[in-house]
Amino acid sequence: MPGNSTYSLLAVLRELNNIEFMRKLNSFPENLRYYVILSGGIVGAEMSKRVGETPEAVVRDGGAFVSDMIDVAGPGDDEAFKGILESYLVETLKDELRFCCMNCGNFNKCLDIDNLQVGELFQRRVNGEETEELKCEISAQIKTALARLPYLDVSDAHKSCGDFIHQYSVSSIGEVFGRYSEIAAALQQKYGIDHRTVLHQIVSVNMEFYEKSSESKKE
Repeated sequence: MPGNSTYSLLAVLRELNNIEFMRKLNSFPENLRYYVILSGGIVGAEMSKRVGETPEAVVRDGGAFVSDMIDVAGPGDDEAFKGILESYLVETLKDELRFCCMNCGNFNKCLDIDNLQVGELFQRRVNGEETEELKCEISAQIKTALARLPYLDVSDAHKSCGDFIHQYSVSSIGEVFGRYSEIAAALQQKYGIDHRTVLHQIVSVNMEFYEKSSESKKE
């Protein structure tokens, strides 16, 4: 059974993922936001299939969520949806590689994850307790914890923090790009996105990561 620190980490990551999702959602006009929500579900479901640590139930639920949304209002051959899906996938990769606290190898240490008490509260919520008081207390504790991370909203933490070390090294990044390339191919087959265009953007993100990694080593 997961310990308190694991639940604390899950609570914090859930909050950070929600923040990133809302940022993406608000970057599109209101009439296109259904497609953004659907794209988030699709990319998340495809990602969960390719991350070994993802529980089987999460993979299953993610697929069911996407299926239900398509049944309610499928995008058909809408080009606007395809463009949003392509953009969502690339932006998700950028988020995963951004040089910020969330992607630092010292994230848990700086967050002091082992001493956070929010895990106990989040475990109660996972087990079915859904009171507003509990939700508010979890939110407040996460907000306090995140205040310890000054470089959450930047893309150049390697220039501001002497202890920054990206979670991915130059030697391990190939696996990440391979995962996103596989997802792009799957989305082309299922939804008709422009696979070649997405791959060009992935290569561009790849080059930027290498450049920043080189900068980090020099400093």
